[in-house]
Amino acid sequence: MGRSAGRRKSGGYATPSPVSTGRGAAEGWYLEAHLRGGRGVNRIRIDKLPFRIGRGRAVDLELASRSVSSEHAEIDWDERTAELRLRDLGSTNGTFVNNERCAQSLLTDGDIVHFADVEFRVGREGRPAIPDVPTYEKTKRLGAGQELPHNFVQGASKIVELLRDEAHIQVFQPIVSLPDRKIVAHEALTRGRHPDLPESPTELFRLAAELGLESELSRVFRQKAVAAIRDHRGVRTLFLNTHPEETVLELVRCSIELRRAAPDLGLVLEVHEKTLMDTDHVRWLKNALAEHRIQLAFDDFGAGQARLMELAEVPPDYLKFDIEFIRGIDHAPESKRCVLGSIVTAARDLHVRTIAEGVETEAEAQTCIALGFTHAQGFLFGHGVPREVLLPNS
Repeated sequence: MGRSAGRRKSGGYATPSPVSTGRGAAEGWYLEAHLRGGRGVNRIRIDKLPFRIGRGRAVDLELASRSVSSEHAEIDWDERTAELRLRDLGSTNGTFVNNERCAQSLLTDGDIVHFADVEFRVGREGRPAIPDVPTYEKTKRLGAGQELPHNFVQGASKIVELLRDEAHIQVFQPIVSLPDRKIVAHEALTRGRHPDLPESPTELFRLAAELGLESELSRVFRQKAVAAIRDHRGVRTLFLNTHPEETVLELVRCSIELRRAAPDLGLVLEVHEKTLMDTDHVRWLKNALAEHRIQLAFDDFGAGQARLMELAEVPPDYLKFDIEFIRGIDHAPESKRCVLGSIVTAARDLHVRTIAEGVETEAEAQTCIALGFTHAQGFLFGHGVPREVLLPNS
């Protein structure tokens, strides 16, 4: 198998040389590996078939790991399915596709492949470019109770498709005033609709983090929410989520675009604790948003460190208390209710409206009213529903 031009080795991963021998090249396919001791990824073309991987010298991709067998696995073309097929060559420590050990398996774009403790992601040219991502090292012991490194997250490449195809929907959960329980606003929440990705926004952002696309995903979610609801007579004010990775400048630029798209819709931007680290930035953000009639909410207040100094120095328009503060508040110790009531009173003195998140029972609602909350949100008052289900003039 003429290897003089084709065999590659460089600290475990290598730069490919352009050859195409054997029974033809797997046009456009490559293996993607995290670089050792650096940032980003290295793409290794599958430039001939069959394509052998192992630790010995008579292979097409030589891996410098003692856990890898001399001739570990082989990638070839499956004539019946017209797809790439990966076959283990009787290796000691196994070949894995998407964390499942296998003797052979068809390969698709985005699959995570392990040759013993060496990890790759399968890719194909023509998909949207994926940014380089940080790498980290993990030393794993193979054998009984075998573990694998997980620098790549399975399904992460599909996030690009979700953004491109807008494979997500927005639902809108009511926010009510207290004590009259009148619906005064809605929060936009996103649900994934890509067939190969989870529905949960938390999981979607976890995958997006693999590609450094958290800010882009957050921005797109806000844009689609405003586009969906701007002409709906049942929504007066819309609360919009942000992501901690978004910069203050990014938030302002996106918010100005949203105001232009929906000039008559009330908009409230929810920012996270990480954004509150610099008081001067928060003050600038609040003033910049106010110029465009956009209000500011501190989200999940109390989830980490209750940032009382920032609350005093730059009071937001709304303060949303984390669900952990609210869940079971009706039978919480008196000391907890006392502390919560004190913060609510301080916010009221600063003319900040307070929202109790995650209210699910009547007893919790009554306790929140007694503590002085001005607003509430939770399943007791309504779940998130699509635009089509929202009632006009609600």
